[in-house]
Amino acid sequence: MSISRTPLVRPSAPAGFRPTAGAGSGTLATSGEVEDRVEVAEGGYEFTGGFKDRQNGQSGANDIGSNVDYTARMANDDIWYRFGFDVSAQDNNDNIYWNDPNSSALPGFDQTKGLFGSLYMPAGVTNLVDFSFDDTSGFSASANGSLSYTSATGSFDFTQCKPGDLALIRFDFNVVPREANTTIQVGLIWATRNSNDEITFTFPLTTQPIFFGTGTVGNEYLCRPVITAYMASDEDVNARALLAIKSDNQIYIQPLTTLVTIKR
Repeated sequence: MSISRTPLVRPSAPAGFRPTAGAGSGTLATSGEVEDRVEVAEGGYEFTGGFKDRQNGQSGANDIGSNVDYTARMANDDIWYRFGFDVSAQDNNDNIYWNDPNSSALPGFDQTKGLFGSLYMPAGVTNLVDFSFDDTSGFSASANGSLSYTSATGSFDFTQCKPGDLALIRFDFNVVPREANTTIQVGLIWATRNSNDEITFTFPLTTQPIFFGTGTVGNEYLCRPVITAYMASDEDVNARALLAIKSDNQIYIQPLTTLVTIKR
């Protein structure tokens, strides 16, 4: 004997309905409130070539960089070389190279924020890079145990982000190996801070190492690794961070640009 069953159909919620605390409860929201909630959830991005060590080339327009000498001493001492940001470098390097659209004429465009002029920032965020940050008391050169890094100014700025946000940071740079069989590590030197801006913990967030074997010496290679960092707490939101590279041999590095994206 077969028994037929009529499938249950869940009625669709009325437009503007959103659930609230408590099983099965809900309230009606106006269309404006729904739009506000969607806007708050939006991620965004900014792009810059405002590295202090980039003295030539233009952000996004070419891959011409300036050699940074990562020395044999740095390799022997296991030092991370940090790439700081600089107001003058940002002003010189972040220049629009396209004509359509004329981004500089769009409402809200601000070239001091990066190449895209803050037009595509995450909702509620007006800045993702602090080109003038200089905290020599807490973010300068360090040689603490196994973590050593060079002095540098500037920082990524996540202070307007929220716990739960995910940062995807792409670092575009050229590498010129000076010895065969060289391995480099790319990462963020990440320093969490409490509400008093005191550093609570500093560590490297790294990607997969990049290896340059025989036949690579003297050649220039464009690399574009992506580093991820999630905001687990307010201390991550208040963190200071800079891109950095470490190598087991002497190399030349040319910092070019970075694309910082916030996903929600």
